[in-house]
Amino acid sequence: MIALPQALPFIRIGSASLALCQKDWLTETLTNATRGTDVPAWLAEDISRGVERFLSNHYKGTVIDSDELFARIEKTLSQFGLSDVAENIDKTPPPVRISLSELARRAGTGYELVFFQLLQDQLSSATTGGVLRVECHGIKPCVKRLVSTKKWSKRCDHLKDEITDFLNQARDQASTIRPEMSFMIAS
Repeated sequence: MIALPQALPFIRIGSASLALCQKDWLTETLTNATRGTDVPAWLAEDISRGVERFLSNHYKGTVIDSDELFARIEKTLSQFGLSDVAENIDKTPPPVRISLSELARRAGTGYELVFFQLLQDQLSSATTGGVLRVECHGIKPCVKRLVSTKKWSKRCDHLKDEITDFLNQARDQASTIRPEMSFMIAS
């Protein structure tokens, strides 16, 4: 059994990316959907809590596809006579967080090419999945694992620069498809 850090399932975006289904994101998405309708914003918070309860108490899986999540929300809203809100939902998935240190662990010590391929797969999946924000974290532990060292060295600086350049190039490529997409890199 896998213990989730929260009661809500992860959201699958594309073929290889997962995002946390966060309450704030869900509430913001539904509140934005009520704009321009006769539905008061406070009702969006109630709807959001209902979706959260369904996902935490009744949804059997640990991962839900973003398309399925939005389809379920739209169907439920329509059943309650809130079709105008359902039609107004922005189906942009939540930000994707990529753990660079986890990708390095999966690649194995010294397998930098495998790491870069895994990272490319994650970034491509996020881009094609409609994500607007990608957050990459854990670059320092990632580099130390790939270099197989406990102490930071010039080789670590070089690899960190390579990873940063790779992410910057990926961001530039993604911006041709989705100009509003942003990347964040954290240590």
